[in-house]
Amino acid sequence: MKFLRKSIFLASVLLATQLVCSQEALPVSAGTAAGSGGSGSYTVGQVFYTTHTSTAGSVSQGVQHPFEFQTLSNPALTTVNLTAVTYPNPTKDFIILKITDSALNNLRYSLFDLNGKAIASSSITESSTQIQLKYLAIGAYILKVSQQNQSLKTFKILKQQ
Repeated sequence: MKFLRKSIFLASVLLATQLVCSQEALPVSAGTAAGSGGSGSYTVGQVFYTTHTSTAGSVSQGVQHPFEFQTLSNPALTTVNLTAVTYPNPTKDFIILKITDSALNNLRYSLFDLNGKAIASSSITESSTQIQLKYLAIGAYILKVSQQNQSLKTFKILKQQ
C-alpha cells in the first residue's frame, strides 16, 4: 500500500511539473537580424503565434514567413544574373520577376504547373515584371526564363490561398 501511495504521488508530481514548466517553443535556432532599416530577432521552431491586425496592416508574431527561392536550373550559370522576387512566399496574388542583368534582351517567361501544362507566357520588356497568380489554384508552379528558346533559369513558385 505504501508503494502504491508513493507511485501515485510521484506520478502526480511529474505530471504537475510537465504542466508548469512546459515550453511553447522548441527552438532549433535563433538570432538577431539587423540592417539599415532596423533590426529584429527571430526564433526558428516556434509553435504558437498571435496575429495583430489593424487598418494599416497585420503582424504575425511567432511565425516565420519564408522568403525562399529555389533555382531549379543550372546554379553554376554565372553569366546570367536573374532573381525572382516574391513576397510573401508562398504568394497569394502575384510574383515579381526582376532582371538585374541589363545586357539581356529578348527574354520570355513561361509559367507551368507541376504536370508541365503551360499556364502563362509573355515577353519580358522591363527590368521588373509582375506575373499574376491570383486566379490560380493553390500549389507549386515552375517559372522558366528563356532567351530565344534557350532556357536560362527555372524557379519554383509556391501559391497559397
